[in-house]
Amino acid sequence: MPNELDLKEEEQLVARAKRGDSEAFAMIYDAFKTPLYRTVIYPRVREEALAQDVLQDTFMLALEKISDFEWTNRSVFFWLRMIAINKSRELMSTAARHRPVDNVTLDFFPDNSYQPEKAALASDYAKELAGRIKDILNDINERYREAIKLRLVEKKSREESAKSIGVSVETFDVVFFRACKSFRKAYIEKYGEEA
Repeated sequence: MPNELDLKEEEQLVARAKRGDSEAFAMIYDAFKTPLYRTVIYPRVREEALAQDVLQDTFMLALEKISDFEWTNRSVFFWLRMIAINKSRELMSTAARHRPVDNVTLDFFPDNSYQPEKAALASDYAKELAGRIKDILNDINERYREAIKLRLVEKKSREESAKSIGVSVETFDVVFFRACKSFRKAYIEKYGEEA
């Protein structure tokens, strides 16, 4: 939370403000108006003029209630933040109650993210692709099939994969490269470039 005051300075300013020192309260205002506006009020209200009103109402209430504030060795920002959140909520609920029904209806945006037909097509494609991959793996050299299975299906490291087929890591890298190349060639021959 951006703030130019340390806790000791805040505590002193709050104590002075509680005694009616308007200069101390002005310093609190100057220190916290921007972070409250940017991080608490505007993100909730999203309209500059209304956000300024909420900021003003927040500090008006804070000034009125500062005598009730209990210092707990925690920044006064958090107390002001709660006031700002409550003032923002009040404003938004009042605004929602007074909006004409037509505007509420016009502002409704349906959620088009759930499209079962797309999910079904993707699922069908995934099943078909899995079948094709299995088919091609059965057609290629057994050593290549094992290299692809170890690295891409079982997600083993290069070292683990090399150990599994009894070769050095460098040799496994060559085998895996050739396996991928062989798989790609067999896939294109059987299903075409675009498939």
